[in-house]
Amino acid sequence: MKLSAHLGTISWSLADKALYVGYGFVQLFMQVPALDPDIYGLFSLLVALNTWIMIVSDGSALQGVIQFGSRPEERGRVHMMAMSVHLVIVGLSAGLVFLFQHPLSTVFGEPRFAAVASMLPLYCALTIPRMFCLKLLYRDLRMRDLFVTDAVWFGVRTVLTLHALHTDTLRTLDDIIRIDFIGMAASSVSAMIITRKQIVFGRSGSTSLMDYLRFGVPLAVATGLNSMPRQLDVFIIQAFFGAAAVGVYNPAKNLYRFFEQAFDAAVTLVYPAAVRLHTQDRRHDLQILITKAISITMVPVIVAVIVLELGASQVIIPMLGPKYAGAVTHFNVLCAAALAMPFLLMSSVLAALGKSTAIVAYSAIGLAASVITLLIVGYFGLETWVGLGIVVNSFVVGALCVYHVRREVPFPWSMTMRAFADGRHFMNVIKKRIES
Repeated sequence: MKLSAHLGTISWSLADKALYVGYGFVQLFMQVPALDPDIYGLFSLLVALNTWIMIVSDGSALQGVIQFGSRPEERGRVHMMAMSVHLVIVGLSAGLVFLFQHPLSTVFGEPRFAAVASMLPLYCALTIPRMFCLKLLYRDLRMRDLFVTDAVWFGVRTVLTLHALHTDTLRTLDDIIRIDFIGMAASSVSAMIITRKQIVFGRSGSTSLMDYLRFGVPLAVATGLNSMPRQLDVFIIQAFFGAAAVGVYNPAKNLYRFFEQAFDAAVTLVYPAAVRLHTQDRRHDLQILITKAISITMVPVIVAVIVLELGASQVIIPMLGPKYAGAVTHFNVLCAAALAMPFLLMSSVLAALGKSTAIVAYSAIGLAASVITLLIVGYFGLETWVGLGIVVNSFVVGALCVYHVRREVPFPWSMTMRAFADGRHFMNVIKKRIES
């Protein structure tokens, strides 16, 4: 398979990622400064709930669209099962939050959480078509259409944000929720129009519901556990410190996601290579891949963290405004988690080795460590240290994954420093070419 044959797909995929980065700046530079921290905090709770529910449903219900829908004769039945499970999981999750909105408001010490819980079912309903249609696009590698769908999603929200700022109507929780709801509705409609020929439902086919669930449920457990420390930590923070604390913390977490995006890019390179080397039983080459992956990612992360901790993170204050100045401290704490990312890469190696059960177990341990950390931070009133939940989770999961990988593919720790030797060799090669 030649890379040149897929340049179009790759280019549209990269362009789609650029949309996410671009809208991230719209949120940070336009939406966040316009809102009070407690309003943005409540909005963050709503987005976090919707995102986590969709992550779980994506793993248990929608991933099967790709896994079992490659054969055209199975698609009607697979789509029927996918949408049915999708509706059950999303509806049940959003319904439970809605029904228990008053007890949850008491737990979080925030009466306005009832408004968030009341909005959640509608938010989920608007998101359901988009999530289903996106899986059809991913299955058929229609990255240009994916870009269009996301461009509508981000574009509509950006236009509405600019209009709200111009008319001074971006102040309340309803204002920011309205922007997100209209954008999600527009994206879902555009996705359904683009995939209208592929949206087919039927009963014929050989895929059983048990096979479908047997594939999806473990995947949902793994993705749910992995995402909880990064999506639902805001609820523990809300319970101890209130909505305003969430509002100040969440922009810092959004900035930290730039590290996570870089990590995801590294995974897309390491995972397929590890699968190939494991399949071919090339243990020595797999060892080299593992140690280079750790080493090469470790160097830029260390440099970036040092620069940020020495004061570069202060740029957040003029970006967000003085009322969000506390986001600097949160961001500095979260940056420590980036130091664990080279080791978190080993989870993709474990997946390549077929150790999915171990990944689930390590994710559960990491979640427990994260929750315990946040409870301790909350109990002692250490608001500026709420980011430690993600930091501890990253180091615990990263350490467990590295320990397991070293048992499967032994390597000395000294090999993880090979980036320096490789860098010197590269510079020497460049120097010789210049001299010649």
